Amino acid sequence: MMDIIEFWKDCRDKKLNIHPEDKAVLGELSGLLDFNYDFPPGPYFGPIKTAKVILCYANPSINRPSLKTISVPSHNAKLFEQLSGEEPYPYDLDGWKSWFSQRANSIYGGQLDAASKNLAIFNLIPYASETMDIAGKHANCLPSAWAAQEYLRRVLITKAKKGEILLVMCRSNNLWGLKTSLGCENIVINKSRNGFSTKSKEIIGKWLRNKAKCL
Repeated sequence: MMDIIEFWKDCRDKKLNIHPEDKAVLGELSGLLDFNYDFPPGPYFGPIKTAKVILCYANPSINRPSLKTISVPSHNAKLFEQLSGEEPYPYDLDGWKSWFSQRANSIYGGQLDAASKNLAIFNLIPYASETMDIAGKHANCLPSAWAAQEYLRRVLITKAKKGEILLVMCRSNNLWGLKTSLGCENIVINKSRNGFSTKSKEIIGKWLRNKAKCL
């Protein structure tokens, strides 16, 4: 099994906006997809190697601030460095800060720096789009999505069952193929379309407090 960091290594080293294994599929489906390939790929943001809480989503979104951000070479380079799996979440970048701040406010009391070092976002699809409506119909055709699903099953779910991480399924559970907690208290199926449900907030908050006591 190839590690997810190794899977994305060439894209990080060579500054590739599309994973080589996805190119053929994306070419054949070009008329059916609405991805913006000007963005560096975003399979994950934040230190996915060491994060204590992993939030699983569908794919990166697009807004006016993020489009402006990727026009700056140094910001683009910072986004490619995210592929190392070790960098904090880039909340200082426009288009990333507002989205992350909402999540950090909900579960980390607004402590952006602490949240950026302990939370990671894991996307099923690494390519940005304005909505998931179109991409969701073809998501499971991409080799990069297969790699994400394999990492979820072989690594993240295993870590959750051992109590090493809290795994929160936030969007597109059906595409991820994980609609239940598998009987594991460290896997949370968040049913709120926007943000976190009250129940999810309670579980995440309790988990973080218990972890803090163990440090």
